[in-house]
Amino acid sequence: MAKRIIREYQRGLLYDQGRFVEVLPPGQYRIWPWQSKQIEIVDIRETSQTVEGQEILTSDKIGVRVTLIAQFRVVDPVAARHQVENFVAQLYQDLQLTLREAVTGQTLEALMSSREALSAGVQAQVAPRASKYGVELSRVGVKDIVLPGQVRNVFLQEMEAELKGRASLVAARHEIAAARARANTAKLFQENPHLLRMQELELLNNLASKSGNVIVIPGLDRLLTREPSAAEPSTQPPASKA
Repeated sequence: MAKRIIREYQRGLLYDQGRFVEVLPPGQYRIWPWQSKQIEIVDIRETSQTVEGQEILTSDKIGVRVTLIAQFRVVDPVAARHQVENFVAQLYQDLQLTLREAVTGQTLEALMSSREALSAGVQAQVAPRASKYGVELSRVGVKDIVLPGQVRNVFLQEMEAELKGRASLVAARHEIAAARARANTAKLFQENPHLLRMQELELLNNLASKSGNVIVIPGLDRLLTREPSAAEPSTQPPASKA
């Protein structure tokens, strides 16, 4: 007597004289020697498949090395065993071929700027094929894209130049904004001279509050001495004639 244990994360396929009978749930099963039965176990846990270091030419004839990772699980054990000889190997081939087709149809610049789109495109094309042999493709992602040495240096130089250009543009915008603010302030002071005087007095007050500072205000005597205006009568007696 042979014992077979099917665990919670597994499913069993029962065959009788080579013919499929049913899917067995988790549990312990006994097969007697005179019975022509067989149980094949299929793991239904989620696992990953890595398409490692594929050397591919882009549409502008630049060789890149792309690594892809896919997460999947078996949702139909019967189809996984009956539709293909080895569903893991079949999934690898589907991912590999689809990745090559996707990369060869793009330029290097488009490939580097749309890695997420590349992953989504591969998943969208492989998922319907995988479902036919009982596999659910839950996620596909580009792990890395390796460029040739010279191409990588050129690409890094372009990225550095682009970042410097963006920084210069931001600095120029700030300078323009500051110049406009100064121009508006000058116009405001020109239209309202008292505001400028109030700012001067506030600055003098801040300086005077610090110990050790000596403040000299030019023209202070004119502020303290008030000359009579033409409209005010003079308090001095008129000079007598000789």
